[in-house]
Amino acid sequence: MQEGWILVYQADEEYKAEIIKQLLESSELHPVVMDRKDDEFRIGNVEVYVSPLEADAAIQLIRANSEPS
Repeated sequence: MQEGWILVYQADEEYKAEIIKQLLESSELHPVVMDRKDDEFRIGNVEVYVSPLEADAAIQLIRANSEPS
């Protein structure tokens, strides 16, 4: 991951971040997942980052897919 990438999603469960990563990849974006949980207690968040050029598209996709049906 390059410096300056933008956090577009965070979750307390790893699977949620992986779902978002797959969603973004299916739209030709290039997300990176960072596990920020404590190694011993597994407390914290898992974060999804994208490049600044992809941030707007990523945020729109995440919002569109998290709207209640």
